[in-house]
Amino acid sequence: EAKEAFLASRSATIKNRTRQLKLEGNTRLYIRELAIVYFRLIRNTCEWYSELFADPTMISALIAWVRQEMAGYAVIFRRHVFHEMQKFQVIASCLNHTLAEVDILGHAGLDLKFMLDQEFFPDLTGCIRSFEGRCLALLTKAVTGDNLSVASKISTASNENAARLFGPQIPIVASVSKLDEVLTDFGNELRFIVRDSLYGQVVASVLSIIEGVLKQFLNVLRKGSNTYAQELALLVSTQAVVSWVVPRSAAHLDRIFGRTVTDIHNLEQRLEAFPSSLQDVFCQKHAVSISRSSFDFVTAEFLDEREVTDDMAPSSAMEQLLRGLGDIARELDQWPLPKRAVLGGIIDCIFVQMIDPRNWEMTGGEKRKFSHYGVHCLVLDIHFLLRVCGSLVSKSTNNMANRVCEKALRSYFASNPGAAAGGGAKEMMNKLWYDARVRTAMQRLGYSFPDFGRGFEHRSQQSFENAAQSESAPHSARDNTVSPVPSATSR
Repeated sequence: EAKEAFLASRSATIKNRTRQLKLEGNTRLYIRELAIVYFRLIRNTCEWYSELFADPTMISALIAWVRQEMAGYAVIFRRHVFHEMQKFQVIASCLNHTLAEVDILGHAGLDLKFMLDQEFFPDLTGCIRSFEGRCLALLTKAVTGDNLSVASKISTASNENAARLFGPQIPIVASVSKLDEVLTDFGNELRFIVRDSLYGQVVASVLSIIEGVLKQFLNVLRKGSNTYAQELALLVSTQAVVSWVVPRSAAHLDRIFGRTVTDIHNLEQRLEAFPSSLQDVFCQKHAVSISRSSFDFVTAEFLDEREVTDDMAPSSAMEQLLRGLGDIARELDQWPLPKRAVLGGIIDCIFVQMIDPRNWEMTGGEKRKFSHYGVHCLVLDIHFLLRVCGSLVSKSTNNMANRVCEKALRSYFASNPGAAAGGGAKEMMNKLWYDARVRTAMQRLGYSFPDFGRGFEHRSQQSFENAAQSESAPHSARDNTVSPVPSATSR
């Protein structure tokens, strides 16, 4: 009973002394005085308790009392420091005042630092998460309000990987600059409270902030109605986040923790495929938009019953599609992006749409039909597309083109059994015929028409004509990769 009465009276003393403290708007001073009251009274209590109750079996009651008072101190500290959303610098100052008084207890043989860490660890991680949330809200506003024009150009002199990707400078949009600024401020704030026990939460928050911005970029590209320049700026900026922002943030955190923050350094490698994913979205999006505004295979009909003649030419819709690709190519010349990969990706996506089985069925489940003239129009357009795009055409794209042509021919013969049997069949044109039509079309359209197979630059009329004439050989090296016309026997 004496033991319990003694500890109860000491608790009352601590409570009364605490009530006498005045906050007066200065949190640091209040916590300093609070720590002095609590921990010096705890120290005195421990010394007196040892003198009054020397029996070792009674020490457990003292330890329980110390834990109780530590919890009481934590409640007050939490209310004035953590719940008031103080800056990390203020939090750090208050923690330092607390630790200074706890050290005095250590000199008296009572080490309470581990208890303090246990009490405040959830609050410190909560503060970091709250700061992360504020950062993400700020960056969401920045991305939403970004006009996606180049806001600044950053030197790559100190970043070999960035220099390899971008050249001497990185053009970035305003939201990337804001992300770099926010991460720098985040690190500067964290340095006040940084400790090894918080490593996991710091890394998780930095990852969340960076990945949050990249996901917003993806949503903007998918759902936004922007110009080519704006979307290409977004693609470059996405690469800049991975190759410039992430290494800078990792180096900053290295300095803060005094060691290599491996998880953030590895993030660059982990995210290296993200810019390519965004590039794929760009290709898919514009394959659909260019097709719909020009050569829309999904809605087109190939049932024209006209005769196939030697003056046939690729359709104006296909010419328009290629001009659309040319517009993107000219815009790509302004950006440090893999031009051939982007244009090749768009072409690939165009054929993915064409080969989709759903686009070979009509309303009611009936198979798509082709007339003699219609199937030649489709094959000629595809031959023209692949010949003009030349080196941009991948092996898989060329295979899909062949499949489209073969499906169209099979559909024609299926709906015209007499033609398939050879009875009264109309002549099916061969590759030489298609080559001649394509060559004539390219000479007619002239040097201003896109010619991706020989580079992105415009050439003189004479050089264009010379190049077109060189295609007269049906089995040139170029034909090895562009041959979308199935032979008559393959049907």
